[in-house]
Amino acid sequence: MKKQLAGCACALMLVALLAACTAPEGSSSSGGGDGPVKIGVVFGVGDAARWPQELSYMEERAAELGADIETRLNKTDEPTTWQQDCKDLVDGGVDVLIITPRNANDTEEVSAYAQEKGVKVISYARAALGSHVDLFVGYDSGRIGQLMGKFLSEMVYEGDYIILRGDPQDNNATLLYEGSMRYIDPLKGSIDVLLDEAVEGWSTDEAKQMVMEAVSANGNHVDAILAPNDKIASACAEALSDLGVTDPVVITGMDAELDAAQRIVNGTQAMTVYMDLKELATTAVDEACRMAEGQAPNANAKFDNGTAEGVDSSLITGNVVTKENLDKTLIDSGYFTREEVYGSAA
Repeated sequence: MKKQLAGCACALMLVALLAACTAPEGSSSSGGGDGPVKIGVVFGVGDAARWPQELSYMEERAAELGADIETRLNKTDEPTTWQQDCKDLVDGGVDVLIITPRNANDTEEVSAYAQEKGVKVISYARAALGSHVDLFVGYDSGRIGQLMGKFLSEMVYEGDYIILRGDPQDNNATLLYEGSMRYIDPLKGSIDVLLDEAVEGWSTDEAKQMVMEAVSANGNHVDAILAPNDKIASACAEALSDLGVTDPVVITGMDAELDAAQRIVNGTQAMTVYMDLKELATTAVDEACRMAEGQAPNANAKFDNGTAEGVDSSLITGNVVTKENLDKTLIDSGYFTREEVYGSAA
């Protein structure tokens, strides 16, 4: 009897979720109110490997749920801006718009346009600041920053530090930095901070130059580098290599990119933060379907995005990956193959 009840419960949950991907009568869907939900996605982002993968996860999830989805990855604002891409999708009749803004402080134009057209907006991965959106789906960047800062402070509690922040226009960068400094600030007095600067546009070229200049000015010595993601960690490792620094340097990272895993194995990066991108992308599509049906989104937090009411949020925390747990976290889970990380001789 218990097995039968469990089976019925699972079936009902599946039916409910599938039903959430049929637009209700009177919605903005161009399907006339009874067709599938239409989801528009615009990522106004850079070159990190995660973004195309997340779009693919969203497309897969939408297909599973019977929703229509159109995705756009806008890295350069050419030939159209990411804002124009958003407006085009709204004009095309989407029910819900999922956005990752290039500049978190420049979202009012998009949010106001969508609101005027009756389209719900989900801010994804980067919270839209100072403007109304209906949901934020992202990582708990403050908590992830704490993971990075705690790791670094325990590995290097005295010596020379370089602290790199991400792009100042990305609120996640600010939250990461503030979280990290909860553990690094108390060390001041036993550590010497050679550099504490933002990296405009998450530029790897700028990060590399900054590290080279700071380390060179310190007699080619540094003990720890707080790098806010794996792309910048890679630039830091390159800078040290170009300078001929051979002493061990503890470098953090985030995003669990393949080359970061390889650097962890060979000892040129100490850690990264693995975040379940599929879970995040799937959550965004699931919530888009719920919102298109007129249901309240599932939220586990209220995020302060600079508006009076804040924004309902679904936040996820990542996991620290080191040489000791890399196989279990990234390989046994199927995220990478052993050959990808260790090479064909693995």
